[in-house]
Amino acid sequence: MPTAIVYLLQGAALGITAAATPGPFQTYLINQTLTGGWRRSAPIAFVPLISDLPIIVLMLLLLDQLPTHFLYLISIAGGIFVLYMAGNFLRQWKSQSETLDEAQEYSQGVMRKGIVMNLLSPGPYTFWALVNGPILLTALRQSVVSGIAFLFGFYTVLVGGFLTIALLFHQTRRLGPKVVRALTLVSILILVIFGGVLIYEGIRGFVF
Repeated sequence: MPTAIVYLLQGAALGITAAATPGPFQTYLINQTLTGGWRRSAPIAFVPLISDLPIIVLMLLLLDQLPTHFLYLISIAGGIFVLYMAGNFLRQWKSQSETLDEAQEYSQGVMRKGIVMNLLSPGPYTFWALVNGPILLTALRQSVVSGIAFLFGFYTVLVGGFLTIALLFHQTRRLGPKVVRALTLVSILILVIFGGVLIYEGIRGFVF
């Protein structure tokens, strides 16, 4: 089997893992699907194509020079941002009074908030430092085509997985406003949990 195809399949397999692993980003995607539907949430699936680029460069070029506590700082900052967003979502959930203009303005900021969330989450940094990064470097040593094949396989499946998640939860909107409202509250509570865990893990890293 050609080397490029091997790396393409490796990337696809890791894309499935990354898309299926629960985290703040996936919960944010679900929350936006429940509150705004497919059209609002679908662009979020493409956020990693934007936010991961600086993370990849940082992990591949500067990993050995980064301070030991870098990921702990990212974790704390990410946790605070997730809790901030959860608070905003909770206020919207309570009021349920978005005007059309507010909804349009909010929709325009959906991707921006997703990018910030991804950049302030330690998950992508850890994943690229420990899993994807070494594989990508090995692939690039084989050939540029192998490196591109790995990235193509990973992000094609990752984005496809996120779009599938959004589509599945979009279908739950047919169950009625009460069910959607309850599921939205659950997604907000999960965001709170993730935010607390990120802060705890960051502080624990400094203490221990």
